[in-house]
Amino acid sequence: MRFQFSEFIQPFLGLFANHRVQRLRSLLTKIIWRFLPTVFAAVVLIPIAHFGTFQPIEFWAYNSFTNWRGDRPWDDRVVLVAIDDISISKVGRFPWSRDCYTQLLQKLNQTEASVIGFDILWSEASPEDKQLAEAIHQSQRVVLSMAWDQSGKALFPTTQINNAAVVTGHILKREDADGVVRQVDMQIQDILSLGVSILQTYEITAQTIPPLPDLNQPLFINWTRNAKNIPSISFSDVIDGKIPTSAFRNKIVLVGVTASGIDSLTTPFNRNPPASGVHLHAIVLQNLLQKSSLVIAKNNDIWIFALLGSLFIGSILPRWNLWIASISAFFLSALWLTIAFIAFNANYWIAIAFPILMFLLTGFASTVQERFQMRRSLRIADAQIQYEATHDRLTGLFNRIPIEDRLKDLLKQQDLSTQNSPIRRNNFNNHLLAVLWISLNRFKNVNDIFGHPIGNLLLVEVGQCLKNCVPNTASIARFGGAEFVVLLENLENKQSAIEIADRIQKSLKEPFLIQGNELEIDANIGIKFHQIDNVRDPDSAEIVCPETILRDADTAMFYAKKLGNSYNKVFDISMRELVLERLQLEKDLRKAVAIAQDPNVQDNQEFLIFYQPIVSLHDMQIVGLEALIRWQHPERGLVSPAYFIPLAEETGLIIPIGDWIMHKACLQIKSWHQSFARAKDITVSVNLSPKQLAQDDVLEKCLNILKQTDLSPKHLKIELTESSIMENPNFAADILNKMRQAGIQIYIDDFGTGYSSLAYLHKFPFDGLKIDRSFVNNIHSNTNGTEILQAIVSLAQSVNAHIVAEGIESLDQLNYLQDLLSEEGDGQGFFLFRPLAPKAIEAIFQTT
Repeated sequence: MRFQFSEFIQPFLGLFANHRVQRLRSLLTKIIWRFLPTVFAAVVLIPIAHFGTFQPIEFWAYNSFTNWRGDRPWDDRVVLVAIDDISISKVGRFPWSRDCYTQLLQKLNQTEASVIGFDILWSEASPEDKQLAEAIHQSQRVVLSMAWDQSGKALFPTTQINNAAVVTGHILKREDADGVVRQVDMQIQDILSLGVSILQTYEITAQTIPPLPDLNQPLFINWTRNAKNIPSISFSDVIDGKIPTSAFRNKIVLVGVTASGIDSLTTPFNRNPPASGVHLHAIVLQNLLQKSSLVIAKNNDIWIFALLGSLFIGSILPRWNLWIASISAFFLSALWLTIAFIAFNANYWIAIAFPILMFLLTGFASTVQERFQMRRSLRIADAQIQYEATHDRLTGLFNRIPIEDRLKDLLKQQDLSTQNSPIRRNNFNNHLLAVLWISLNRFKNVNDIFGHPIGNLLLVEVGQCLKNCVPNTASIARFGGAEFVVLLENLENKQSAIEIADRIQKSLKEPFLIQGNELEIDANIGIKFHQIDNVRDPDSAEIVCPETILRDADTAMFYAKKLGNSYNKVFDISMRELVLERLQLEKDLRKAVAIAQDPNVQDNQEFLIFYQPIVSLHDMQIVGLEALIRWQHPERGLVSPAYFIPLAEETGLIIPIGDWIMHKACLQIKSWHQSFARAKDITVSVNLSPKQLAQDDVLEKCLNILKQTDLSPKHLKIELTESSIMENPNFAADILNKMRQAGIQIYIDDFGTGYSSLAYLHKFPFDGLKIDRSFVNNIHSNTNGTEILQAIVSLAQSVNAHIVAEGIESLDQLNYLQDLLSEEGDGQGFFLFRPLAPKAIEAIFQTT
């Protein structure tokens, strides 16, 4: 009994696979990754917002909203008496003497005006102050102005005038960084603003006014009118008696300078030319009387909405579609701008800079994040595919490709050793290598009795056993099924390799204990030696290449099997009888091809075509059939394609075989189109071999077959492997382009199993991908398999490629693929349909 590696690690694998800590860590990682764009945007923008960097954007929005909205109706309770350019031209240069204002008050005192406010400073004494003070006192409803100079000194009207007025209000203007006045301090040092003072006096005269806002907070001005559109009466017209007294009855009369160049003021409406200070106080009165000043939304509320919207963009939408997330960022920004404008029309001010920048920056960060994630996933998938292209998925050992590549490298060294370089000749002289081809016996019995899962674990154990039996410099590969290959380099003599083979035999004979089952197997080993300085085989004189070395090792293994179980055999030329058998198979294959090509032979065909249905994963309806060849040998019986197709590829017979398959399949599909209504849209998929693709007339042949069978090109799908395309990429791209232009659909078969780069997807024309069965079989075996499959599907969707999943062999696999591919993919596999003879296909069409 031996210590079993798989038995040792099995409890730990189960422990870690179900460990809650790992699940929690994975969940937290996903949550953090989803919230990362929003967190990034908040970390960037909140400090910037704190320092007021977004003010220019808010100023722009304020000005734009004001202009977009335009003028609002004017409150006719406010009458503006303007010291305009006409008045100055008549009266004289400004500032005027107190007599002018005395005359104005005398006129206004006769009109029953409710309150008269002056936006004019009279801080310096004048001989005419007495007459003006008497007129103010006589009115009993005059409000005067005061201000502060640059040193902070208060500039009140002279004592005589000030004592005659009802109250004095300040006219201080607060300009923002862009020069526009958007707010007024309601109270400074217990002195109310001119507008508030006027309104309070207006209330004293038995007029009803709305409640005043908090005097300790600034009043945010809602510029409801362009200054040039505010109704005004010329000062000179009032003095000249041209204005009827009814124009001022029960009104608030505001007197101030509107002449150009005096007391200029910038508003959202008026920048060049500007408005005047008196317009500001007129708008303040309008805002207070109509309760139309702007109410500022709280920053905390805005930030909460901005964060929620950003979370929606950054964490929810990318699950659906990256472009939807990007578009939604712009949509939410436009929506917020619209909401802010609607609120502005309702006298509410909602900040726009922070939310919109949060949405846009989150959308940008989400795009960058998803692009990074996609590239990372593709890199991981590419690396995984590259790894799996050179490694056996089950055992983790090499597959055929690295062994052949290593032999090629060694044979290149062999070529160098034959050159006229004594140093290189010395380096590689007497360099002996050996290839051990190992075939397990009784492995099929293990699968039949204990099932494939136990058989798979046994193969893993065999791989570990081989590692323990060979030097660290050896290369171990699984060539499929129950066959392994070991490449031994730099051997001192042949006996060393034979001893290693004996060691392997002895180790494999010991029972394997797997999940309580004691399994006994053995092996046959074929050994092929090669001296690195021999360009030609010393026995056959043929030029040595990796294929010949592996072929001879394989031949030696078969010869060992003929001797019985647990035999090793070193290759020698006498074993070529097996090669002769292969030659006989080739002869028989050529005969079968000749029969297939003979139009006079219809009944004794050796080649048969079976059809495996391809179904839509959306509605489980048959949408296509894949044509698969079978060889009914008159003596050998049914020969597996895996046995004769490689021979056909090697001999070139695959070309006429492929042409025959395409012709028969197209003819059959056309017949079914005409016979069964259910089959009228069915397509047929035909595999095109690398040798067929390399033919100059491959396109011409395809078009001729379609013409002969009267089948529409849209019903033909050509399937090619990645490796066949990469053998001559430029030629392949040209042919595939022409095929697609003709209407033929192109599909990449066994996608992910080749060793070309994923970059070729963007260089070659194709309509769809057929995901290799190995990825489908690995759906529930490990997380990496699922992630790779999702990455491949995402990649296919990014280039608008249709997807066909091969090798569906269970209901779990079908359900998972239906969820993953939704309405965009098809499926194929033994769980759905096995390859069927034409009559069986017809039976399906008759019953559905």
